[in-house]
Amino acid sequence: MATYRVTHDTLTPNPVNPNICTSFSAQLGAQVTFAGVSGIQTVSQIPGTTWPFSIASPMTVPNPGTIHIKSTGLNVGTTYPFNVSQTCFDEVQKSVTIIT
Repeated sequence: MATYRVTHDTLTPNPVNPNICTSFSAQLGAQVTFAGVSGIQTVSQIPGTTWPFSIASPMTVPNPGTIHIKSTGLNVGTTYPFNVSQTCFDEVQKSVTIIT
């Protein structure tokens, strides 16, 4: 009887580079580099919602500001809202949708 070694490649999530003033999609564990940050801004949790980032809320981000999406505890297909302190052309609340 032959034996086979099965290996599993560790998939690295694709990094994303959204503007701080836009909502975006990302994979679990993805590196997020916010572009368009004016000075240093605060990204914070909306009370009663699940925080999608690996750094505790509130967090500050410079330009560019690199953080990560949590690698566990979030659901694919779910959108997680958050606030940014930067004045944007539309509403302050933004979100990240978790994708595969």
